[in-house]
Amino acid sequence: MSDEYSPSQDFVSKVMQQVRVYEASRTSFVEWFISHPSIRYALAGGGTLFGIFKSVPVF
Repeated sequence: MSDEYSPSQDFVSKVMQQVRVYEASRTSFVEWFISHPSIRYALAGGGTLFGIFKSVPVF
């Protein structure tokens, strides 16, 4: 095996294209957290309760 390994000319561009596709397919935790239905309902309910409790002293 006296021949040295020589990658193809477009090796880097092929790998970077695969990396970009992979990164684009990932969903960040924040995006998942905000778009999850049960989390949205919990936040809406918590905000409603917070608003009710903050308005009680007004009456």
